[in-house]
Amino acid sequence: MRRLSLVAAISTLAILFVPYLAQIARADGSAGPVYYSNGDVATAATECDAGDVCATITEANGDVIKVSTGELVRCNSYVITFMRYIKDQLVAVWSTPTDRNPDHGGSFSGVQCGGFRNTHMKIDKGAIDMGVFQNSDGKVFVLFFGGSTTK
Repeated sequence: MRRLSLVAAISTLAILFVPYLAQIARADGSAGPVYYSNGDVATAATECDAGDVCATITEANGDVIKVSTGELVRCNSYVITFMRYIKDQLVAVWSTPTDRNPDHGGSFSGVQCGGFRNTHMKIDKGAIDMGVFQNSDGKVFVLFFGGSTTK
């Protein structure tokens, strides 16, 4: 009887805390919304093609940063473009390439392009850690790290 009570208590705790722990784990590598301690909120699309908005970051002050990607051209990296909006007006645009593996090859096969490499970018003075990844079909997707999936 005592063992049965112990098993019931442990089962009850597991039922109560597993969803909570899953939420905490999901915040490290989530499409969002992800909430940051500075008040920023980040969300990402499941995947994105060239020109699509891959992610949106709403800063605590109301500014919005939209993140998009360009096309992947032979032997070049993806270029991630950031667009800052204040009150729906575009005020700044900047871009940065994703990482890629070095080119390689032998004397007979010629040079082969290095492939895409997962890339992390810090945004909003380092408050947001955004990862850019590539699916097996070549499409890009974004995940956010270091925040929480609950407010």
